[in-house]
Order: sequence, then C-alpha cells, then structure tokens
Amino acid sequence: QVLVARAGAPAIAPGPLSTLGVHRVAMDGSTTDIGARSAAPERMCDLQGLHQPAEALQPGDWQILASELDDSEPAEELSVAIEDFLSHKDEYRDTLARSSARRIGSERCHPTLVDTQNIWPTVDRFRSAGFPVLGRYINIGAHDGQNDDPLFEYATQAGAIGVAVERDPERCERHRQALPNVRVACEAVTPQNVLALMGELVTEPPTWVDVLKVDIDSYDCPVLEVLLGAVRARVVLVEANPSIPPPYQWAMLHHPELWDFFNSFHSPEEVPIRGCSLAYEVDLLRRFGYDFVAFGGHDAIFTHSSVREAWHPLRPPMDEFDCYNEAFIAANGIPIGKTRRWFFEMNDTQEALPEIWAFFADWMQANARRLFPFALRG
Repeated sequence: QVLVARAGAPAIAPGPLSTLGVHRVAMDGSTTDIGARSAAPERMCDLQGLHQPAEALQPGDWQILASELDDSEPAEELSVAIEDFLSHKDEYRDTLARSSARRIGSERCHPTLVDTQNIWPTVDRFRSAGFPVLGRYINIGAHDGQNDDPLFEYATQAGAIGVAVERDPERCERHRQALPNVRVACEAVTPQNVLALMGELVTEPPTWVDVLKVDIDSYDCPVLEVLLGAVRARVVLVEANPSIPPPYQWAMLHHPELWDFFNSFHSPEEVPIRGCSLAYEVDLLRRFGYDFVAFGGHDAIFTHSSVREAWHPLRPPMDEFDCYNEAFIAANGIPIGKTRRWFFEMNDTQEALPEIWAFFADWMQANARRLFPFALRG
C-alpha cells in the first residue's frame, strides 16, 4: 500500500493558491469569509491543525477552512502549507511509502469509528456484540472524574466500580462526590507505586476491566507498561504526544522531578516533553495483545484482540500511518510545521532521529536544569 493525500483534492490546484478563498471555522461549525491569504493575528505558536494540510481544502469549491481556536494554525500559514504540500506531493508520497512500509496495522482508518472523548459508545458496542459490561475500570490521571473525562458516561451508565488516581486533593474530593462507587487514590503515581495503588484489582490470574486509561501528562508509557503486565482491559485509552509522527517511537521516562517541572509552566501547551508518541504506543500495546483502533486530538484507543469480532466487518489493528495522516491534532509545544517535516519530508529515519533528539535536548537545555530521560527509536 502507498499512502497518498486523500483530501479529495486534484493533483494540481485550478489556479494560484493565493487566489483561493479562506474561511474561518467557528466552534459552532459556522464559517466566515476572511479573504484570500488573510493576515492572521500574532500568535506565539501554531499548535492545532491537520497533519495533512490539504485536508483543509474543500473539494469542489477549493475553499480553505481555517480554525479559529486560539493556538491553531493561522490561515496565512495554512495556505502556505497547502501550497507546499501540493507542489511536493510526489516526493511526500514517496517518503510516506518508504516509512509506512513498517506499519503494524493494515486496516484503513475510520475517523468516526470511535469517539476518543467518550468511551461509553465503544463499551456499549462490545455489549451489543456479546461481551457483557464488566463494570470495573482504572483511571490514571482522573482529574475530578467528570470534566473532560472520556470515562464519565461509562462510569455512570455502567454503575462501575474501580480505582481512580489523581494527585490534586481538591479534584480528588470532587471525584469522590461525583462517583462514590470509585476508590480514589489521591497521590502521585509512578511506575514504582502504581500496582500498590491498584489494590484488589491486581490479582493472579490478572483481573479483567472494561477500560484502562492513562493520562498523566508526563511519563505515561512507563506507568502504562507496568499496568499492562498486571491487568487486562478490553479498552485502553492513553494520551499520545501527537507531535512525533510514526515511525518514530518516543517516550518520556520517569524522573521524580519531571511533574514539578511540567507544573511550573503557566500553560501545558508550552511543554513538549510529555507522554509518548503514537508509534511507541502501538508497538508497546501490540506486545500485550492490543489492537490500535483510533487516534485524534491527543488520545489513542486500543482494544484487546479478544474482542476483535465486535469490529466486524473491520479487521483491526488500524493502519497507524493512515490514522495519523488524517488526524486533527492538539500539539504540545511543537509547531505543526516541524511535525509535518518529520512526517512528510524526511525520508531517512537515521537522519530524522538525530534531529528529533536534538529538538528535545535543546529544549530541555534551554528550559530545564537538567536533561530529563526519554526514549527514542525509529
């Protein structure tokens, strides 16, 4: 298979791209004509947008849709990115053909298959396929269990019990009030203490749960790896750092000062050294019997191979390059232009790896007192 730009756009634009209309998309879905190559307001960074810029082109009328989110890619820069993408489409296609030859999944991505912000429809799908709801779950990085938590509807609909881990005392108390059936461990989680925090859910043979979620904005994958060896879940939801494209496997490792350093920033969007890349997660979870099924924003969804028939006629795992190519991302401290370079332009992983390593090392040297440990391989 060869991945190509699938924006519905022809190979060559019907005229200079600078003459195309640009529309800004509001949160309610309405659009406003802001002119061709309209100047965008000054921004510190461009962190939100489509990996594949030509996806912003509307086939048929060739309008460019630019998001109005505060830290999204400005319309001016988006139009330049589209022009670059279309003028280099053949070499970018060849780059993806080479790098994606190492894909793990082969099923075409279905962006609407799974809602990464609400896990209940997925659990309900399994129930309809003959897999009863277990009513047990694990939520690492639970916040207050309600706001922006993709497990909240599942927890309430299923009347589920389980363990939630959250380090902030005020959030812990709100969580206990909202979901009294769930035991809240109100302390910092590490790879060393996570199993002790799980209590009765760590058994031999391993206990099955409906959902395992890890979202701690730091060393997520080391914590997840320990849990995968001790529990079994039908669904795993883990935050992914969307700025590092496949095939690059990158992950922050545990350091006792990492969270305090991260928390010293006013806005988490400023900090690139958190979480792990999609490719790292795909490889890690595959080793424990999980299929990759969805990616969007900054979350990835995996389901256990034992429930594959619930996805019929689809055959997971999904193609991680395909899903990444189509995703709208909310990045972490890395401009989307750099992500596109690593994904579309760099055709040799041995050249890209030193550049990616240098980006993180240079950022830490400029912003931290030390180099925090991270893993990187291609």
